[in-house]
Amino acid sequence: MPGNSGLSYGFTLVTPDLREELVIRLPPPGVALSGNADVLHQARILEAMAHAGIPVPEVRSSRAENPWFDVPFYVATLMPGKSTHLFDETMASRQDGAGLARVFEAGMSTLAAIHEVDWQVALPGWAEPQELADEIRKWTPTLLKSENASWVESGQEVAALLMDSRPADPELTVVHGDYYSNNWLFQDGAITAILDWEISGIGPPGLDLGWICMIYDDESWGPQRHRWSAWSPTPTFLVDAYVAAGGRQVDDLDWYRALAGYRLACITARNFHLHTSGKRRDTAWEVLADAFPHLIGRAKQLLRSHQGADA
Repeated sequence: MPGNSGLSYGFTLVTPDLREELVIRLPPPGVALSGNADVLHQARILEAMAHAGIPVPEVRSSRAENPWFDVPFYVATLMPGKSTHLFDETMASRQDGAGLARVFEAGMSTLAAIHEVDWQVALPGWAEPQELADEIRKWTPTLLKSENASWVESGQEVAALLMDSRPADPELTVVHGDYYSNNWLFQDGAITAILDWEISGIGPPGLDLGWICMIYDDESWGPQRHRWSAWSPTPTFLVDAYVAAGGRQVDDLDWYRALAGYRLACITARNFHLHTSGKRRDTAWEVLADAFPHLIGRAKQLLRSHQGADA
């Protein structure tokens, strides 16, 4: 199955009474079973979200120790619908984002519902809540995986600006961590499933709202994506849809948008190195590498706006 982290295999379960399409999820080979490789962590959030009425694949089985694989796994239903292809020029050019307004409104309504799940009841002991300072610091090792010294220097500069201007820690919610349309399935204008919960956790709702605003902010992207992207939603459209659906008030949104740009720049620094070194080839990172200076520049601009608003 498609995806950029972990291993997913689709298969059909056939019995005399049943025929069902399923997906089995396993961690990548040879990695520590923690963070985005902890598939049992993912299974638990899927079960909690399903119980709360969030559209997600239904987990049918999950096991840590088993006689079939050397690693933990979970099995979930294959959900109907299709996704977008934000970083694939060939696929994205077949879709006109202007026709997806209903989908984006539904996606933001779903995000508002995710943020209302009572994580202390639904997910006791599932994840350790992190303060904003910890969120900034945790991306430094990822940034330092780059061999581009100028990227590392500019990323560290933004990290320092984020740390110096960080707002007070707000009330925490479940956060998806990578919430945007590539990780949704939709059909007839409705969301059928939210996928890819690998980096979900407990944190400020601004992490999710800032992330999706950054993804659809033209000023965060470079010429490669601008050449063919046809996506219509703007950050204003997305925030308005979130608020209209009962989403939480997110103060300091410019700061969270800057944090999102920094996060993606760090992820790009690491994965572009893996791509160019041949360790993990994925041409999507060429689009991201083209965007790196724009992500950093836009983050600085938004932080200046944030600091001006606080003055």
